[in-house]
Amino acid sequence: MWLAYAETASPNRDGVTTLYRNICIAGHSRIPGAAALAAQMAKRYGDARTWWVTDESDLAGQRALDRLSDVDLVLTVGGDGMILRGLHAATQHDIPVLGINMGRVGFMSEIDAADALEQVGWYLEGNGHIDERTMLKASVGGNGDDPVWAVNDVSVFRGGQLRVIEVAAVVDDFPLMTYRGDGVVVATATGSTGYALQLGGPVIDPASSVLLMKPIASHMSQSGGVVLDHSSTLNLTLVSDSSAQFLVDGILRLRMRRDDTVRVQRGERHAKFLRRAPRNAFWGDLSQRLGMRVSAMERDDGG
Repeated sequence: MWLAYAETASPNRDGVTTLYRNICIAGHSRIPGAAALAAQMAKRYGDARTWWVTDESDLAGQRALDRLSDVDLVLTVGGDGMILRGLHAATQHDIPVLGINMGRVGFMSEIDAADALEQVGWYLEGNGHIDERTMLKASVGGNGDDPVWAVNDVSVFRGGQLRVIEVAAVVDDFPLMTYRGDGVVVATATGSTGYALQLGGPVIDPASSVLLMKPIASHMSQSGGVVLDHSSTLNLTLVSDSSAQFLVDGILRLRMRRDDTVRVQRGERHAKFLRRAPRNAFWGDLSQRLGMRVSAMERDDGG
């Protein structure tokens, strides 16, 4: 059970209440019931609104870029992976995303599927606020003219071969260290609750714009990783002969060879989530989503 919040309308960050009239809703094609729920919402709230009902296959490429140019809001139905796909498309037009959870934990989702039909109308009428999150900008091989963007994380990790790789990390032109292991992940504050958390990394306040670098199964003593200032530029160079891959948000995958370098820094784009809860409610939500134990004081108060 998630925390409940009063349904009090609040303006967006610029102080202006926005009515969402042109909406893209994308249901994950491989999650049972996602497409049906997307169609039900479009039918129920279709009056005076334009809906584009689709799935994840239509959220990539030039067609999506053109189609989203007139969209006010992107709704996704699925898990966090579906939200990431929606964000990758939406951020190109600075569009907010509202995630409906049909997965498991759903760190980035806003509404549970069981409540979506009743609750989504509150958001469509301009209630809630925009929660902006830092994104990463990365380029491979020094190709800064064609960067890729990440909401959660980018990583350099070993390919199919069962052997370690060596990745040299350089921060602001100063060598940090060479990690020997399965690879390195660089995460935003949003991504700190994803793969980085599974690796034993810290959870970072979502309002923060720092970069978290965490080795994957490192053979070195510095397995805890480092937190970098938001202005830092990080270069990760593959210095071993073993093949490796470059992965962006678990979606885009590129092959890397010896001496290939990934350049990572804070991006100019922001991921925008449409939210109801106040920003400081993140920690209470986190404890529930992770199944953390409540304190004795909370138990005494009936929590």
